[in-house]
Amino acid sequence: MSSALCVIGTAFVATVARAQQVDSTPRLGLGASSAITLHAGVGQIKHASLGTEVGASLDLGWIGTRTVRLALGLDYLAMAIDRPDSLGVRERGNGYVFTGFVDVNWIPSLSHRLSPYGGAGLGVDAVGTEISNEQIGSIYNTNVFDIHAYAGTLFRVTPRGQVSFEVRATGARVVRRIGVRLGYAWFYNQLPRNH
Repeated sequence: MSSALCVIGTAFVATVARAQQVDSTPRLGLGASSAITLHAGVGQIKHASLGTEVGASLDLGWIGTRTVRLALGLDYLAMAIDRPDSLGVRERGNGYVFTGFVDVNWIPSLSHRLSPYGGAGLGVDAVGTEISNEQIGSIYNTNVFDIHAYAGTLFRVTPRGQVSFEVRATGARVVRRIGVRLGYAWFYNQLPRNH
């Protein structure tokens, strides 16, 4: 009886000790973060000129496998709007789209000099314009949700630095758009070849 209690007690202590161990390699969060990307490019929405876009994203770790990454980011697109109102009066003025987004991207391998990648995500677009026409203002001064998808290539220039070229399509009410970006990704915490 005492040996049975001893075995049960040992098993219980071992189970509690295992439950208290902390995973030393976090998958998500700042501790699992491994890249910052800055980008600039161009994008265009309907009834607007080709606009300049800038932004940044922060990698927040991996989901399921190290090749599938989660990222948060911000984009800002500035453009000139040129469209008629319902009476045919042409209105022109500056506009912008400020976006906060979350992306899930797939990078099959970073061990080569050229590494293709792709992904999709969701965003919230704050849209605005300086056009004072009430009808045009009601179209562009709004907040909308978007979905987007993208594909690109990373080109390694240093052991931890990669230049990116990306094409992104965004579906959203009012500000559906296509964009092209050139960026720089700085990898830290984990070397790119270990992803």
